[in-house]
Amino acid sequence: MGPMKNKTGTVIGRIHRGQNVVTQLYKRRKRRKKKSKEELASQARLGLLSSFLSEIHDLVEIGFKKMVKHNSPVNAAFTYNYDRAFIEIGEVLVLNYPELIYSLGDVEGPESPALEYLNGFLNISWYDGPQSKYCQYSDQATVLVYEPAGHDLTIFSKECKRSDLQVSLAIDEFIGKEVHAYICFASADGKYQGKSVYLGLVVLRT
Repeated sequence: MGPMKNKTGTVIGRIHRGQNVVTQLYKRRKRRKKKSKEELASQARLGLLSSFLSEIHDLVEIGFKKMVKHNSPVNAAFTYNYDRAFIEIGEVLVLNYPELIYSLGDVEGPESPALEYLNGFLNISWYDGPQSKYCQYSDQATVLVYEPAGHDLTIFSKECKRSDLQVSLAIDEFIGKEVHAYICFASADGKYQGKSVYLGLVVLRT
């Protein structure tokens, strides 16, 4: 056919690195359709849960480490939480904080925990329980205090032992705000983890 440039019928010619090249006409990409309501909702769920888990990344890395087979602890936590992690308030999708879990394991949680805020301190108490392999007086508690409006949090790691039956935590930085509180126990050597327990929502009055 000889040298050819530009469009001829259903093909187009050009010179590439000194060679004459004939190719099909380029197809224009179609504009993407607007995302459906279901796609937007799925995207919102993905963003909400991913953001929360990334904010408490350090807790998730420890709490879901034993649950990992072929992915990361954060991915395992995402999969575990996804089906229970959301509620709708009117038309607004929000996280279902009482159902969220950042740690899983065999170590037992606190027995009948109670939560109270008083004079700048978050007071958590629980009852004594029978000793077993996964319920030892030496088990250490970790408490998460999460303030959703500002995406702010404080982690109190190994603040007390199960045998203490209570702990008081200074949370002055959250005064005037609403916070969610969680607790979980782990064995003293850190080898075994427990399931995180939602303690409640507290309004920190001035």
